[in-house]
This record gives sequence, C-alpha cells and structure tokens, in this order.
Amino acid sequence: MKKSSTSESTAGRPQSQLILLRLVEGDGSGPPGVECWSDRGWRPVSVDDDFARAFRPGCEPPVPPEDALALSFPEGARALLLVPGSWVWSGLQNVPKAVRRQGNAVGYMVEERLAEDVEDLHFVCQPRSGDQCSVYAVARDKMDALYGQIQRLQWPLVAAIPEFQLLDLMDGGRARSGALWLDGDRAHIWQAAGYGLSVRRQHLQPLLASLAEPGEEGEPLPQLQLFGAGERDAMTVAELESLFGDGLEQLPGAAEEALLSRCRIARLANLLSGDYQIEESSDERDWWHRPLKLAAACFVAQLLLFAAAGGYYQWRASAAEGEVRELFSELFPQVTPRADIRRQVEGYLNRASGAGSSFGGQMQLLAGVWSRNKGGDLKLQSLRFDGNRGEMVLQLQAENLTDLDRVVGELSSTRFRAELLAANELEEGVAGRIRLR
Repeated sequence: MKKSSTSESTAGRPQSQLILLRLVEGDGSGPPGVECWSDRGWRPVSVDDDFARAFRPGCEPPVPPEDALALSFPEGARALLLVPGSWVWSGLQNVPKAVRRQGNAVGYMVEERLAEDVEDLHFVCQPRSGDQCSVYAVARDKMDALYGQIQRLQWPLVAAIPEFQLLDLMDGGRARSGALWLDGDRAHIWQAAGYGLSVRRQHLQPLLASLAEPGEEGEPLPQLQLFGAGERDAMTVAELESLFGDGLEQLPGAAEEALLSRCRIARLANLLSGDYQIEESSDERDWWHRPLKLAAACFVAQLLLFAAAGGYYQWRASAAEGEVRELFSELFPQVTPRADIRRQVEGYLNRASGAGSSFGGQMQLLAGVWSRNKGGDLKLQSLRFDGNRGEMVLQLQAENLTDLDRVVGELSSTRFRAELLAANELEEGVAGRIRLR
C-alpha cells in the first residue's frame, strides 16, 4: 500500500475524510478506468496494464490521459469505491434472518428476476424492515477481477458499493421519497422502497413517469430529490416539475459532496463481503496490542517503583532501629533492648512517673533548658541515667565555658541540683560533663 502524501487528487481534503473513487465503464471492448473525486471534480487515475487486463484479458491497455493522477493514500486514509451501477442488479425480497449471509440461498429467492445464473452471481443482503431486505447481485467474474486488484494494489477500501446506492442516504426518512442523480452521461435512480439502478442518459426519459406513480389511496404524494442538474438538463427538470410539482427538491452544488457529507458506511451494502471480504492488515487488526503493551509497561514500571521505594524505606527503618538501639543502650547501659523498644521505654516512663522517680522531672527540666538554647551552639553528645542513684549525666558541647556555666545554672532548681564535673577544650568550643540529681 502506498503511504506517501496524497496527490492533488484529494487536495484540500483532510486526511480523516473519506476519499471517493469509482470504476468507470469503458467502451464495448475497453477495460474500466478509475477516477478520484477532488476539489476539481472527477480526475482520471493512472493504473498499470495488469489492472486493465484483469477485467479485459488480452486487451490493449489504453494510454492514460496527460492529466491522470498517480493515486496514493496518506497514512490512515480510507477510500470508498463506487462500482458502475449497471454491473449491479437490485431488488426487494423477504429474507429470513437465518439465511441472509447465505448468498446462493438468497439468490434462489430472486432467481426468476435475474438474467444470469445464480451460481455466477455474488449476492449481498441489506435489511430494511422486518424480513424485508434490499438484495444486490453482481457477476462473480467482475468481483474476482476487482478483488484481485484491490488485494494487489492494497487500496485501503472500507466498502465497494453500486453508484446508485449512495442515494439511499438522502431520503431522510421521508415516506415515498426517491432520488435521481444526473451524473454526466449516466443517471442513477433510487426508489424509496429500497432498490435502484443506473442507466445511460438516453434511456432515462421513459423511466421518469414511473418515478411519479401514485400510491394507494391515503398514501402521501411521491417526492423526488434531484442531484447534479445543470443547464443542459432544463428539459428533464421541466418534465420532473410537471410530474412531482412541489414534491421535487433540487439540491444545489456537487452531488458527490452532498453525498459524502451524509455518508454512513454502516448504512451501505458492501459488495466486499463473504468470499470477497478484505482482511484487515495486522496493524489494523491488532490495534489493541500497542495500548496493551503500554499499559503493561506502566504497570511493571509502577511495580518496580513500589519495590524500590519499599526497599529504600526498609533500609531507612533498619538504620533508624539501629540508632534507637544504640541510644537506648547509652540511656540504659544495664538493660538489654527488646524487640519493641518503644513499648519498653514507655514502660520505664510509666514506672518512673508512678514511683516518684526523678527521671521524668529531669527530662522535663532538660527539655525546657534545651528549648531555650536551641538557637545557640549547644550540642548534646550523650545522656545517661542511673535509676539506682536517681541521677543523670550529660555530655554537652558549647562554644565556651561561660555557656556551659549558664546551662548548669539553668538546670539547677529547687528540686534538682546540677554540677559541672569536667570540662575540656576542643578545637571548636569546649566539652563538659554535667551531673543532674
């Protein structure tokens, strides 16, 4: 499949918009051509000799016009192919739901209305109301050639439909509303009941009256939507006005643009079904692989992050537990730390406060002094408490001896007495041991 940027055939058309292609019938001996709809109208597309000979074996491929386009599709583009309406027969038939996908079974239901053998035709069934369906039939040899070239050229088609079937989108749900598309030397007709046909313009005149046939008593008057009427169609328009009166609605502008703006692929009967179903590419079929892989990668990354965070916090907790045990051994040198140190310390505090011990009061006094001096250079190097003697020994570092004396004075109170046991000069400040009892 070509994935280069779109050529001028779709200039001015967003990539997300549907690209409209169509097969054009050749003369009696020539192969069909390909055209692409653009802002300049229908443009011929350059196709290779294999494409021409697929439909007309042994023919001499025509020389492509000088303005023929080299068809290419942008990434993600999709195309709708119009098959000549003269290739496709359509009609209405009551078809049970169980057999709608069985082409031959559907074909034998409408066999009497067909000009070809059922075995030589490919059938598509489109539900209408209840068991009533629109049935389309196209020659298998034409579908074989078309399917083979689509597969070879890898055109990104979403559907292939007869030209007249686009008009099925235009009735708007109005009762007895038909449509007529004047398309160059061809005319496409759609009956509101659910079937259509394409004819040469010279064969259109006898069919106009049948479009305006009155219904049964009580039914609304027939209506007709007209597309593509130009100056040369004045006589046809005048006859339609005499037949439909106010029921005739002429739509201005290009019929193709009006049809594309209303196009809903799900509402169309795709000829590329059954034996001619186009398999999606692996990228399209497995589109969910990429988001699934991304989600799995995010899950694994989050799992690794949680594992790393858990390992880090476990390491920090082990380090903190070691520091707590070391501090506990300094505070209570005669006591072995247990597994739950916090509970062990709380037990000591409860017993100390309940037995009138001095530990709680000394800690409160030390906390008050420490909070008043926390902005200075005072550092606590160690703390030990002797429960038997009821005394606490502090190892402090201060900026000078005066600061140590001030701390000793602040620790002395009516209940406790503090004394400086020793003082040593350091490179930065002094260190002193204070006893509080």
